[in-house]
Amino acid sequence: MNGRAVVAEDRRRAADFIAMALAAEVDCSDKSPLCLLEMAAYVAPSWDEPWIRLAQYMRGQNKIVEAREYYRRATSLPICRNEPFIAAGVLALRDNDPLEAFSYLEEATRRAPDNDEAWHAFSIACLALGVVGLSLEAVTRAGVLAPHCLRYAMMHSDVLAVVSGSSDISVEVPQWTPAVQLALEARKSRRLGYLQEAIAFSEAALKLQPGDPDLLQLHADFELSCQEPERAELFLRDALKQRPGDIDITNDLAVSLGRQYRYGEAADLLDSLIIPPESSSTVLLNRATIRASSGNISGSIDDIQTAAPYAEKGLLYQTESTLLPYKYGTTAGDLFAAMRRLASTLPEECPPLAKITDFRPDKVLRVGVLSHTLRQHPVGWLTFAGLENLDWSMFELHCFGHYTDHDRFAKRLSGFSASWHECTGMGVREIAELIAENMIDILIDLSGIGDGGLLGALAYRPSPVQIKWVGTQASTTGMKRVDWILTDRWETPVGYEQFYTERLLRLPDGYVCYSPPPDPPSVTALPARANGYVTFGCFNNLSKITDESLSLWGRVLSHLPNSRLILRCPQFSEVGVPDRFLKRAAEIGINLDRLELRGRAGHHQFIIGYQDVDVALDPIPYSGGLTTCEALFMGVPVITLAGDFFAARHSVSHLSNVGLCDCVTDSTDSYVDKAVAMASDLEALASLRAGLRQRVLESPLCDAPRFGRNLGNALRSAWKECCQLGACT
Repeated sequence: MNGRAVVAEDRRRAADFIAMALAAEVDCSDKSPLCLLEMAAYVAPSWDEPWIRLAQYMRGQNKIVEAREYYRRATSLPICRNEPFIAAGVLALRDNDPLEAFSYLEEATRRAPDNDEAWHAFSIACLALGVVGLSLEAVTRAGVLAPHCLRYAMMHSDVLAVVSGSSDISVEVPQWTPAVQLALEARKSRRLGYLQEAIAFSEAALKLQPGDPDLLQLHADFELSCQEPERAELFLRDALKQRPGDIDITNDLAVSLGRQYRYGEAADLLDSLIIPPESSSTVLLNRATIRASSGNISGSIDDIQTAAPYAEKGLLYQTESTLLPYKYGTTAGDLFAAMRRLASTLPEECPPLAKITDFRPDKVLRVGVLSHTLRQHPVGWLTFAGLENLDWSMFELHCFGHYTDHDRFAKRLSGFSASWHECTGMGVREIAELIAENMIDILIDLSGIGDGGLLGALAYRPSPVQIKWVGTQASTTGMKRVDWILTDRWETPVGYEQFYTERLLRLPDGYVCYSPPPDPPSVTALPARANGYVTFGCFNNLSKITDESLSLWGRVLSHLPNSRLILRCPQFSEVGVPDRFLKRAAEIGINLDRLELRGRAGHHQFIIGYQDVDVALDPIPYSGGLTTCEALFMGVPVITLAGDFFAARHSVSHLSNVGLCDCVTDSTDSYVDKAVAMASDLEALASLRAGLRQRVLESPLCDAPRFGRNLGNALRSAWKECCQLGACT
C-alpha cells in the first residue's frame, strides 16, 4: 500500500472514531467521546479534523486550556483549514491573551481575506493591544465584507471615535446598509438622551432588515430603558432564535424576565450557559443577582467570587452590596465597608451641580423625590401618605422618575405634585442636571442601588440637601454627598451612628407611613380555632428565605407537632422553583407535609392569604418591610429577630410603632420561644387578632397627618442647618 493510500486509510479509521464519538455524545452511551476522539487523533495525527473536534469537545466542557492546546495542534499541521486559527484567536481573547490572539487572527485574515468574522476578531485583538489604527483598518475591512452587520458598524463607530483627530490615520467608512445606518442613528440618539427618537430609528431599521439579531437586541435594549420588559422579551426571544446560545442576548433576555419578577425562568436561562468570567464577568454578576432572587444564595456567592478578578469595580461592588444584606452573618460593619467601596467608584469629587442661591430658612421648599418605582410598589405603599400630608403652604413636591400612567398610586402622587419629570432612559448625570435645573432645595432618593436605582445621581450634588429614604434602604449609602438618612430610634438606636456616613434624621415615630389598601379584605376569626392546629406564615420574597430562616422555622414547627407553615412569593408560580425549594427545605429538616407553597397573586388576593395565617414569622437577616405592615393590618402578629443593620430592623420599627415590642426578639432561642408561646395561647392570640387592625390604624404607622407634620419638621430642620452653611460641597 503506497503512502497516499495509508493516509487515506488512517483518515477513514479516524472518521469512524469521530462518528462514534458524536453518537456517544447524542446517545449518552458508556463510550467516552473524549477517548474516541483521542483515538481518532492517534491514528491520523496529521489530519486537522480530529484535533479540531477535540478542541470543540473541550470547549463544550468549558475546558478552555485544553481546547486552546488542541487548536494549537491543529494550526501547527502543514495543512490546516482556517477555522482553527479563528477559534484559537477568539479563545485567546476570551482568556485575556491578546498577543496570542493577534498572532492567530492575523494569520486567519491572511489565509482568508474575505472572512469578515476573522477581520472583526482581529480588530478586537488589535484594540486590546492598543493598536487602534490597525483595529480601525480591520473592522473597516469586516464592514466592507458584511455591510449589513450592526456589530461591525458599532465597533467601527466606537474605534473611529477613539482615533478622531489623529492626522496620521486615514479613515474609511464602509457603505453600511440603510438598516445599519438607521441603527447607528438610533444609538446616537440614545446617547444624547432622545430615547423615543432612538426607538423610531430602530423600528425603521427592523423593517428593512427584519429578524436581524443585532437589530432585535438593540431595539430590546431601548424597550428595557423605557421600563417595558415585556416588549423587550419578545424581541430578545426572536434574536435568540437567530443566534441560539448567544451569551449577551441570553443575558439581556434574563434581565427582561427578572424585571417581570420571573426570576426562576431567568435563572434557568443563565444556568444553561457556560459563562467565561474573563470576557463575561458582567453576565456572571447579573446571574448572581438573579440566582439570589430565585433562592440560590450559595450559587450567587459563587458567581460573585468567580467574576471578581475580571469585573469592573463599580458593578462588582454594587452587586456585592446589593446581595450582602441577604447573607446570614452579615453585620452593619460589613455593609458599611461594602457601601464605602461602592461609593468610592462614584464621582463625588466633581463640582456640584446645584444652582440654589436662595437660602432663606423659612421659604417654600422645593422637594424632589427620585425613583423609577413611584407607583404601586413598597416605595409607594410606605411613603405616599406621608408626602401627601406635608404642609403644602410650605413645601412643593417635584417627581423625577418613570411615570406609570395606568397605576393608581402614580396618579395619586401626580395629583399632589407640582411637576413630574419623566426620566426613563436618562443616565444619572442627565437626571442630576435636570434636578439642578429645576432648582430643587431638598432631594430625597427613593430608589437606592438596586436594578434601576438612581442613587448615583446624588454624587453630582444637584441639590443642597440630599436625603436617603425608602427604596433598597438596607444600610448606609456610603456617600459623602448624601447628607441625611431618614430613620427612627428603632431602626438606628443611639450608638449606630458609626455605621452611617450620613447623619441620622430620626423621626419621632416610625420612619415610614403605611397606606392601607382601599376596600381591604376583612380580618377573619383565628384560623387555629377551626383548624385544630396553628398555621405560621411568611409572605416575603424568596431571596429573603435563607437556609437559616428555614432552620429557625423548622425549630418552631418541631415544638408544635401539628402546626403548619405557609410560604408565599411570586417565584413559587414558576416551573421548577417549588421543586428546588422543597428539596432545600427537606435537606434542612422541614417536614414537607407541613409546608404549603403559594405563588403569584394580585395584591388583594395576596393579602387575603393572611386570613389563613395565625402568626407570621419574619425571615433573617433581611426582615420584612411592607409585608410586616400588611400582616399586622390583617390581624396577624409578626415575630422578628432584630439585627444590627437597617434592613435587619424594618419589622422592629413597624412592630414598635403599633405597640408590639414583645414580638421583637434578640436571639434565635428567644425567637423560637416567643413564636411557640404565642401559638400556644389561642385565647390571647384570638383577642390580639380581633383588635389588631384598629390598633394599626390608630397607631403612628398609619397616622398620615401626624407623619406629614413629623416629616415636614425634619425636612425644615435639615434645610435650616444647610442655610447656616449657604453653599454646596
